[in-house]
Amino acid sequence: MKGKFLLSLGFGALWLAVSVYFSVFWAQEASCALPQWYVWWAIIGIALLPGFLMSAMFFSNLIHWRLRSYPDTDRETTILMCAHNEEAAISQAIRAVLEQDYQGMIRLLVIDNASEDGTREEVLNMQRLAGEKRKVEYLYCPQLGKANALNCGLAQVHTPFFLTVDADTCLEKQAVRRMMNHITAASSVCVAGNLFVRNARASLATRMENYDYLLSIAAVKRFQGSYHSTLVAQGAFSAYRTEVVRETGGWQNVLGEDIVLTYALLQQGLVSSYEPAAVGYTEVPQTCNGLYNQRKRWAIGMLEGLSSVPPWRQGSAYSRYFTWVNLWVIYLDLAFLFGLLPGVLLALCGYYYLAGCLTLFTLAVSVVLFLSTYLYQKKLKIPFQKDLLGFLLFLFLFQAVQSTAALQGYLTWLVHGKEEWG
Repeated sequence: MKGKFLLSLGFGALWLAVSVYFSVFWAQEASCALPQWYVWWAIIGIALLPGFLMSAMFFSNLIHWRLRSYPDTDRETTILMCAHNEEAAISQAIRAVLEQDYQGMIRLLVIDNASEDGTREEVLNMQRLAGEKRKVEYLYCPQLGKANALNCGLAQVHTPFFLTVDADTCLEKQAVRRMMNHITAASSVCVAGNLFVRNARASLATRMENYDYLLSIAAVKRFQGSYHSTLVAQGAFSAYRTEVVRETGGWQNVLGEDIVLTYALLQQGLVSSYEPAAVGYTEVPQTCNGLYNQRKRWAIGMLEGLSSVPPWRQGSAYSRYFTWVNLWVIYLDLAFLFGLLPGVLLALCGYYYLAGCLTLFTLAVSVVLFLSTYLYQKKLKIPFQKDLLGFLLFLFLFQAVQSTAALQGYLTWLVHGKEEWG
């Protein structure tokens, strides 16, 4: 593992060296019209640092191309499904759990987090469909907040392993089996599943998000998981070792409760991994405003994780590296908004100071990275929705939305703004 990690960083460093060579001439020309400090700040943020990070990730994912398999298990497991006003979606999520091909007992514990709609009635109706090795139980949690609901459910877990699944996430038929095989056979204390977008054709926003989950998020999780340092075992679909989560204190009442928990586990030098073959189809925001607010919350959650366990306090060299990368993401967002976007506007006016042929070359490299991730996801033979328009929107528009939302999230966190879980 160490050798592959160093090889990947070496490939990234080689790419960086070549990029710096070309950037010197670029910077000299641009500095004739713009302040030199700003030129280099922008070039590092929109070309050099992203190029290093993406090339290292690309090479690592390439040498970790083979899918790992684990022996089958039939150990009893528990699934925690938190629900707040989810009457429209929860029946399908429960049905997907009941139809899993897993041979062991599955106890589905639905935690109703102060719902004011028909969530309770939907859960009770679905109890009748439970078979011999499937149980559906209802638990009411009056304290609003996802962390409160998860901790309420955790207190009722009696199995060595448990999974969390969102009430708007439908699991692919083999998902539980693959997650349980992984976590029982490996040394992992938590395993993140692979999320596809369920409502990919609902709007222009979901069409962009479809490729963010399919390409960006999946590529990052594969990279981190290859070195036992997946930074987010997301609440939408992940597996955990029960006693370890209890000893860590469960979930904190923050926006990024899943991020903070994963950081706390990694701080102890424990293994957080990723199972690409365990797929869940999740609902994503259908409006641009919904997408914006989601990514703002994710940015706040990232800062909550970094403030709870800074990079230098992480338990392994790998988790320290990846949390430092998360810290650099703040700079990358700023460089995109105040470096690349102004550069594109200047280029449209005929001034190619910060955006030109090299920018197009960087875009081509990104496409190669996305193509390799797409082929890997296709290798899983689990259906996902393909959409050329969605990919183009993702390629040219998505980052502007994400970085703008993230910037507001960073500022909100700095002034200790309050957000509600929903």
